[in-house]
Amino acid sequence: MPETSLDPAPPTDEQGTQQDTSGTPAAPATPAAPPVAPDPAAEQQLVAAEQRATEQTERAEQLQQALDAVQQALNPDGGEGGQDPAQLAAAVAERDTQLADLAGRLRTAQVELAAHRAASEHGARADRLLNSRAFLDSVSGLDPDAPKFGEQLGAAITAAVEADPDLYRAAPAGPARGGAEFNGPPAAERRPKTLHDAIAVRLGG
Repeated sequence: MPETSLDPAPPTDEQGTQQDTSGTPAAPATPAAPPVAPDPAAEQQLVAAEQRATEQTERAEQLQQALDAVQQALNPDGGEGGQDPAQLAAAVAERDTQLADLAGRLRTAQVELAAHRAASEHGARADRLLNSRAFLDSVSGLDPDAPKFGEQLGAAITAAVEADPDLYRAAPAGPARGGAEFNGPPAAERRPKTLHDAIAVRLGG
């Protein structure tokens, strides 16, 4: 039988890996791709986005706290449904009307008190001024807190007196009485009725 020639097996290294004996060097292994360097602009945008998100969260919490405070003020009893907005608006309008009415009454009382005090200074009768609808209407628009309130009130009192002096002008005060009052005729004109009275008159001079 003819002998079959067998090619000798390529040599192996110590780890059992066959070595390439063809003379062609083995291709080097592909190195791993280096890590991509972070983009500074992208990092800045990310930080800005996180900051905006944090600010929005804080703002939402503040708004919620404000809404809770308003709800507590409008519905202190803590009812589930709260009050009807229409009823709340009506209640607020009624309260404002009451406050305006009270403020008007207070202003009127202050004006009338000031007029009562200033009437005598302008020669007017305070009682008749305050009982006159025309005079009260003329001073209803005055503001007691205004700097020129006193001048405006005095002008209104003077105008009322000049328009109807018989009604508003105060009567002039009479002269003050001096000395003692005499009841009956003077003592010199009295005639003594008895001797005792005659002696008393004589001694009294």
